[in-house]
Amino acid sequence: MDLGEIGRTLAERLRDAVGDRQSGAVLQMTWHGRGTRGAHWLDEEPPDDPYLDVNTYEVFSADLPHGVYETRLRRDGSYRFSFSPDVDLLTERARFVFDPDFRYPGHPLPGMPRPAGIEPAGTPTDPAVLREVGALVEEFAERYTAIMGHAPDWAPGAGEEEIAAAEAQIGIRLPEDLRALFRLIGRDSGETGLLSYYSHESLERLIEEYYYDLPGSCAGVSYDSPLEDTGPVFAADPPGRLKRVFRNDWWVTFGGNHGGEYLAVDLDPDVEGWSGQVLAYGDFSETPRLVGASVTEMIEEVLKALRAGRFTRHEGDPRIEVHASFAGLPVRDPLELIRDGADPVEAIASAEHPELVQACYLRHDGDLDLTVFEPLRSLRDIGVRGAKTVTPTATNLPLLESLTIAAERTNLDALAGHPTLWDLTLRDLAHPVDLSPWPPSRTSPGSPSTA
Repeated sequence: MDLGEIGRTLAERLRDAVGDRQSGAVLQMTWHGRGTRGAHWLDEEPPDDPYLDVNTYEVFSADLPHGVYETRLRRDGSYRFSFSPDVDLLTERARFVFDPDFRYPGHPLPGMPRPAGIEPAGTPTDPAVLREVGALVEEFAERYTAIMGHAPDWAPGAGEEEIAAAEAQIGIRLPEDLRALFRLIGRDSGETGLLSYYSHESLERLIEEYYYDLPGSCAGVSYDSPLEDTGPVFAADPPGRLKRVFRNDWWVTFGGNHGGEYLAVDLDPDVEGWSGQVLAYGDFSETPRLVGASVTEMIEEVLKALRAGRFTRHEGDPRIEVHASFAGLPVRDPLELIRDGADPVEAIASAEHPELVQACYLRHDGDLDLTVFEPLRSLRDIGVRGAKTVTPTATNLPLLESLTIAAERTNLDALAGHPTLWDLTLRDLAHPVDLSPWPPSRTSPGSPSTA
């Protein structure tokens, strides 16, 4: 498909999305070779209008030039199509990456330092660990059979040579208890409940997941683009166990729940974590969460629940719904959204877990000083829109990294010298802005401001 055909196709799909609404519209797609980053909006609506659903599936192919593709649909049905790697020729929302190695803080490129002791060794699984996990698996199988009336549907275990070959492909020695699990059960194809709401996949799937897009695992959607996720990376709960990174070379996904959640072993823990600890990530939260110190601990917790009768059997379902302790952990969202028109002081004071809130977004139609956010000491990201005047006092927000101000007026003097702020977006201002206080610290990382 050449550029002319792409322009016509995008215009047709934009027309379909607009439907019978009497409006012009804009569709803007940034293509970087393996995926797209898009924005679309109606002329009279805010950017990224949620009711404008444009299908661009299979429009872009690997042989197309990298750059920004923009289609502007006029009210009379005609359109203008533009392509350029030069963002100055397009709208202010266009982005193009000139430095392919650029990354925002917390979004490391592949090639992270290898932790000690995880190189493939080619040696068999630790016999003691194999016996320990084997005893746990055997007890689960007995209890499962007694409850369900038949043995669990497990794929045959993998041999030592198969496990070693898989490790050679990813360049990592798996934790001994995960090796033992694969030795005993090649895959929990029936999702029996051995890991409660989760189950482990095959070694082949482990390799596929490891090399999907970027090597390792991402605590969110992974794209081969440094600007797919522009904000700060939030700290996982509990703090100090998982490194505050968007992706990690040494997170190895080995299973999940087939519902948008994934399990990974962490071989690169933070200062208070353990190599081999298990994290869950996916659609349920903005951050990953720790679910066990090891695969062994997860199975032990499942057996504790079965012994105590904490499980549910659903008729016709081959699984036991085991209410293990880790499966019931609350998902504590790091975001706080203040409703339009709400008093920000009262709303912030009513936060259920103020110590956990790392991002706060609000619409405020008056004057606002950011000192109202000071009770939220863990804040890393603030967004304010609709205000008349915003005074960005952030002295007592020592972790703040990203700030978006959409207001009529602001003054950046209050940001001077801030130790961690690296991302600033200004919109809707009715006056010129003195950017000399920005960046607040010459030693802080990140990107230039966006206005």
